[in-house]
Amino acid sequence: MLPSTTIEAVMTPYPYSVEIDAHLSTAKAMLAQFKVHHMPVRDGDKWVGVVTTQRLDMAEALGVDLSVSSNVRVRDLCRHKAYIVGPGESLVQVLRRMAAESHDSALVVKDGKLLGIFTATDALKRYADAVARG
Repeated sequence: MLPSTTIEAVMTPYPYSVEIDAHLSTAKAMLAQFKVHHMPVRDGDKWVGVVTTQRLDMAEALGVDLSVSSNVRVRDLCRHKAYIVGPGESLVQVLRRMAAESHDSALVVKDGKLLGIFTATDALKRYADAVARG
């Protein structure tokens, strides 16, 4: 991986997303169905957060009812203040900020349109590949 690599070159394109006022059971089902651990959250035309399987698992462990019959919404458990970057942003800069500010993902957005997502797991996979190459 070259130092000039952009986030667009390594992101997962066109991720699934969920509306902030959706039932949390909907997000939980989508995360399981699509086998992903991070899902961008939108509020109308703005990207406002990320809901993760980790947060849902923690909530369930603490007794939060995530069933269809509950009234818990995505807004209640998502991580607000999404880390948003442009597609031309340097991968190195994104990784440094993710580490410095404890972000587990970055949403890649251009002109309000979600282009992709890059997660800490994606970073670890790329790092493992780089180490294996020597």
